[in-house]
Amino acid sequence: MIENLKEISKDTLLQEVQKFADAKARFVTTVCSDLGDKLEVTYFFNYSPGMDMVALRMVVGKDEEVPSISGIYLTAVLSENEMFEQFGLKVKDMAIDFGGLMFLAKDSPVKPMVKDNAAGGKGGE
Repeated sequence: MIENLKEISKDTLLQEVQKFADAKARFVTTVCSDLGDKLEVTYFFNYSPGMDMVALRMVVGKDEEVPSISGIYLTAVLSENEMFEQFGLKVKDMAIDFGGLMFLAKDSPVKPMVKDNAAGGKGGE
């Protein structure tokens, strides 16, 4: 279990992220998990000095669109593009949108990390 975790909604995401920016916290990364019919997205932040993390977590439907935080933390474009490519998370208004081709090639599997789309075979094949 993550300490310092706050459950939020997509409607409050930008407001909550802005609080971290105003407090000069660093954006660290995001983690996306497939929960079956929903996606769980967790944003991690850090205050200097130290290694303690603070997190915001939201659960959204797979067809929902979430706002980009890249207008607040530009570096978020990397993880937001990754979540779109790997999980199909629809992120609105990304500062830089790679169009699904940041990691994946045009002939790559679509949304390879989504449980329904898992590639067949045994590891290493």
